[in-house]
Amino acid sequence: MVRATQLLHSAPDATRQPFPSRPLTSRAGWLSGRETHYLSNDPPFGELALTCPDGQAAHSLDWQTEHAVPLLRNVQRLTAPNPGVMTGPGTNSYLVGDPDCGHIVIDPGPADMPHVQQLWHAAGGNIHMIVCTHSHPDHSPGATMLQALCEASGHRPPILGLASAATARAASQFTPDRELTDGECLILQDAKDTHTLRVLHTPGHAANHLCLVLEEDGLLFSGDHVLNGSTTVIDPPDGNMSDYLASLDKLLDACAQDRVEFILPAHGHVMGNLWDQPHDARACIQHLQAHRLKREAKIMRVMQAHPDGSMDDWVQAAYDDVPPRLWPVAMRSLIAHVARIQSLAK
Repeated sequence: MVRATQLLHSAPDATRQPFPSRPLTSRAGWLSGRETHYLSNDPPFGELALTCPDGQAAHSLDWQTEHAVPLLRNVQRLTAPNPGVMTGPGTNSYLVGDPDCGHIVIDPGPADMPHVQQLWHAAGGNIHMIVCTHSHPDHSPGATMLQALCEASGHRPPILGLASAATARAASQFTPDRELTDGECLILQDAKDTHTLRVLHTPGHAANHLCLVLEEDGLLFSGDHVLNGSTTVIDPPDGNMSDYLASLDKLLDACAQDRVEFILPAHGHVMGNLWDQPHDARACIQHLQAHRLKREAKIMRVMQAHPDGSMDDWVQAAYDDVPPRLWPVAMRSLIAHVARIQSLAK
């Protein structure tokens, strides 16, 4: 099995030097034209560990909306120009594959034709499949637009994913050409290379949410289930906190099975580091689990202290460490936590 840590960033025919025996506590990258250094707990650190494992300053961390950024020789990222409170720097679309095998597009993004055209050009038009991790409007609407571009050039890649549930909001309606099944593998292959994406059904953020493991490279494409720099919103009824936490356990199992080193989220930089080091992929997921359960314990204490309080009262007390302007967003996750707390009490 070829690991992500053995592939040379943007050089198809070379291999990387092995990781140093002691992990670096600082890494350098380029931002706004300047070399900038990051500690191991800084959000860009994992991306620099993936792209520059021997510590060289060779990777730009600027968000790119006009051209794809190579993360490995067989993985590219293009960020949609939709930054905001809910999307961070924008929605990440990923291209997996190479010119010989063709490409799978993960999350073609919003209905933004320039973004979709950039994806098509980055793949050289050689797109075999389009996969949506879930049906939210910053992830799936670009799928039909990208499919139409491909069809105009003579082939029609299928749109894959899970159909939106009846609980989805009107803006999140989605029907794929074919529904994926949990554990199914999507394979690109030629005489030299194989790229295998294994499907994991991970409900919680959305009922039809999927994550994907790139088996040969030890990478997890986490959609909105795991984000860099923020926690995903769980918005009932399509979102469910118990399902979300159970799906985190499922991702931990997948990381152990495939020795996943890095997480590629739909928003933010690559996360993770060396296997069995403090900031590896499993540690990122475990930190997220701990954060969610700590917040839930705080909500439970607030509910016990103010049993007659309203949801507005509870969100102000339970999220007093969050800026008030974000309380309307936090309210959605509060409702999800309260529903879980009440279900566990039955």
